[in-house]
Parts: sequence; structure tokens; C-alpha cells
Amino acid sequence: MLFSVRSAFPATHRIRIDARGTREPAHAHNWRVRVWVESADQECGRRARGALAAWVARYEGRSFNDVAPFDSVNPTAEEVARVVAQEMSEALPGAVVVKVEVGEAAGFSAIYRPGTDLSPLA
Repeated sequence: MLFSVRSAFPATHRIRIDARGTREPAHAHNWRVRVWVESADQECGRRARGALAAWVARYEGRSFNDVAPFDSVNPTAEEVARVVAQEMSEALPGAVVVKVEVGEAAGFSAIYRPGTDLSPLA
């Protein structure tokens, strides 16, 4: 069975824009996160909602740059999607995170599919 859970929350970030560590000014977004999870367990949808809500609670109303792992990982939408996939996978044993979509601005989103190569930009 394939489940999809989503959430939205306000948070700020400062993206590192060059190799010297220069960061853009802090700015806010209304982040949108959607996670697709596959599982034979019919309770997985409920567990996925709870896991995503717990993940969002760590960042809601805060700066990504102040909360691990984004205190050392560049908090781009692509990296946020990768981290969501990793942490949701850990929170949902027996389930498979199929993909994660993260949007930070109207008309833009990053999609991460676990098992693809996206090296962290630490």
C-alpha cells in the first residue's frame, strides 16, 4: 500500500552560496513537505503522519541553520528532502520511503528518491 503524508510550516534559512562559506541573508519560507511511504502495514499511514509531525516540530518557526543536522549541512530544499527521507526511513521500520518532495517557494520543489546519489553539501 502506498501512503502520502504532507505538512507545511514556516521556517527561515541561510544557504551557503560559495566555497568560502558565504551565506545569503536569512529569509523565511512557508515550507511544504510531502512524503510517499510504501508498506503492507495498514497502520503505516498513521505512523507516518506522526513521524512527519515530529520532524516538522523540530524546525517550525525556527532557523534551519540552528538545528542539527542543518547546523553543518547546507539547508537547501534538496538537502532538506534528503534528510526528511533518511529520518522518516529510520522512524518507520518495515516501511519504504519512496520519495520526498520539499517546496520552499511557489512554483518550486525538490524531489528526493532514496537510493539516488545526492552527496551532502556539509
